[in-house]
Amino acid sequence: MNTTISLAVLSLFAFGVGSFLWQVAGANQAYAPSYMIVEGLTFAVVGLVIHVVDKHKFYLSNNMVGYGVLGGILAGIAVYALILAFSMGGAGSIMYPISRLGMVVSVILAVLIYREPVTITKLIGLGLGVSSIVVLSR
Repeated sequence: MNTTISLAVLSLFAFGVGSFLWQVAGANQAYAPSYMIVEGLTFAVVGLVIHVVDKHKFYLSNNMVGYGVLGGILAGIAVYALILAFSMGGAGSIMYPISRLGMVVSVILAVLIYREPVTITKLIGLGLGVSSIVVLSR
């Protein structure tokens, strides 16, 4: 398996478990902003540890700082919305598939901005993925 695919699989499991913990927080009526702060601080510490281990000086262009801020705002909205949905009794078997439709947005943006090629195989795969999410959320 090539390295990029291995990293994507690692991300899949880490994000999947991390997302499940949002359901745990919601089911236990955790105050979402407090949970998000703890999660965000932990995220920052992990980034800091990786930075120190890599011995790389901190640098981001102004554009990347802006994208980082925007990404943080959007991630915060996403996490808050899901934790709130779970605290209101939303079922993971419905909430997760709906939120994962975000992959369609990501793929469309990658095609439009980075001009990634669209093949029939990719379209079929995306269609099957969306179909499975729709079926799972019923």
